[in-house]
Amino acid sequence: MTYFEDRGTVLDAPLEVVWDFMEKDEEFHPKAHATTLRNFESKQLSDVTILLSCEVRNGGRWRKMVARLTTIRPAVRILEELEGPYAGSKTVHIYSPRGTKTATDVLFYMRSSELTPSEIKRDRLRTYASSHAEDVPYLRRFVRKHPAGLGPRS
Repeated sequence: MTYFEDRGTVLDAPLEVVWDFMEKDEEFHPKAHATTLRNFESKQLSDVTILLSCEVRNGGRWRKMVARLTTIRPAVRILEELEGPYAGSKTVHIYSPRGTKTATDVLFYMRSSELTPSEIKRDRLRTYASSHAEDVPYLRRFVRKHPAGLGPRS
């Protein structure tokens, strides 16, 4: 198991707005990852956990991923990869309010039968940097349209 962290990212939106963008937005967030995710399906397992399946583009190749995502709003998301090149890995996302902004820290507990620990770290940090770069312009558009978020959680 390879452990590493990516701490200190700050998003230019309040915590509740970031969560609404990730969980409830049907206009902007789905477009953010259109070139890197496809065939996305999810199944609700409990109030806080979903099973998701999708294909992820990584290194120019599409690979199937099956994962369990546990979400405890507004603090944490835990992604447990069940199938795919990182099966057995866990990624913990921690969200903290910073006034009108949101800090995000990511803790990686990664496993791969295909890559060395240094390759795992390089690949995951590159993937998360790319994902962040995909999200930011769409989060900005979402904030312009919904500065207070989408209202009460349903």
